[in-house]
Amino acid sequence: MKWFLCTLTVFFQFIFFYGQDSLVLLKNFNYSKADSIALNFPKKKFNSFTEIAFPLCENLNTDHEKFRAIFRWITDNVEYNKSASNVADADKIVRKNKAVCQGFSNLLKEMCNSVGIECETIIGFTKTDIKDIGKKLTKTDHAWNAVQLYGRWYLVDVTWATSKFNVVTRKFEKNFDAHYFLCYPELFILDHLPKEKKWQLLDKKMKPHRFSSLPLFYADYFHLKLDQITPEKGRISVKLDKKLKISYRSNIPIKNATYQLNTERYAFPAEISTDSTDNRSTFFASFTKKGHFVFSIFLNNVIVAEYLLRVK
Repeated sequence: MKWFLCTLTVFFQFIFFYGQDSLVLLKNFNYSKADSIALNFPKKKFNSFTEIAFPLCENLNTDHEKFRAIFRWITDNVEYNKSASNVADADKIVRKNKAVCQGFSNLLKEMCNSVGIECETIIGFTKTDIKDIGKKLTKTDHAWNAVQLYGRWYLVDVTWATSKFNVVTRKFEKNFDAHYFLCYPELFILDHLPKEKKWQLLDKKMKPHRFSSLPLFYADYFHLKLDQITPEKGRISVKLDKKLKISYRSNIPIKNATYQLNTERYAFPAEISTDSTDNRSTFFASFTKKGHFVFSIFLNNVIVAEYLLRVK
C-alpha cells in the first residue's frame, strides 16, 4: 500500500509539472522538507557518496525533492578550495569535503545518477571579471550541470550556489545562492555559455561573440529580478558633454541608484524615473573627465553590473 501511494504521488507530480510551466513550479516549490533532511544530515566521515545519496532520498517521494536534498547537502558540506583542483573523483571529494567546479559537478552527477536521476556535467565559459568583457573564448573555464526531471532538462550550478567570493577578503565564503538552483535559461546565459550550444536550453541560441560582449553581471542583478538592462553591450562610450542613459526593468522596488568609476573613491547618486506604461526605470550618469574607466552600477546599495566605459 505504501509503495502504491508513493507511486501515485510521483505520477501526479509528473502530470502537475509537465502540464504547466514546470520551471516556475519547480523553482518555487516548498523544499523545506528536503532542506531539513540535507542540513541535518549526520556530520561524520564518509568513504563513498552512496553512503550519503541513498539515506538523503529514502524519505522523499518526488525526484525534484530528492535532487534538492542532494544539491543542498553538497552546498552545505563541500568547500570550494583551489587546493583540490586535481580532485575530481566523487568518493574522494566526499572524503576530503573540498573541490573546485569540476569536482562539484562530478559529485552532483554521480549522486543523482546513483538514485535514478539523470544528470550531466557541462563545461563552458563564464564571466567573473571585468577583463572578460570582449575576451576571445578559447579555453573553457568552468563546469556545471543539467538535471532531467520529469522528462525535461534544467540548469544548475552547485559550485556558484555554494560560495560567494568576498572582494575584500579575497576568499570564498559559504553563502547558499538559490538563484543557481534550477535556473531560468534566459538568465543563466548571461554568465554561463556552454561549449555545446544545445545546453543553452534556449530556442534562439546565443553566439560566443555576443556572450563575450555582454556586461559583467553580479549575483545581485538576479536577486533583484532585473531584466533588459541597457546599454546591452559591455563596452560603451559617451561624449564628455553628454549623459549616459541606463535603464532596466525589475519586479522588486528599486529605492536608489548610484554609479561609480574605478578612479573615484565614492559612488554618485542618480535620480530614478519609471515609465508606468512599460514599467521601465531610467537614470542618467554624467562625467567630468575623459578617459577609460570601469563603470559600476549599484541598485538598492548593491553592485549589479559593470561596464568598460570610454569618455571621449
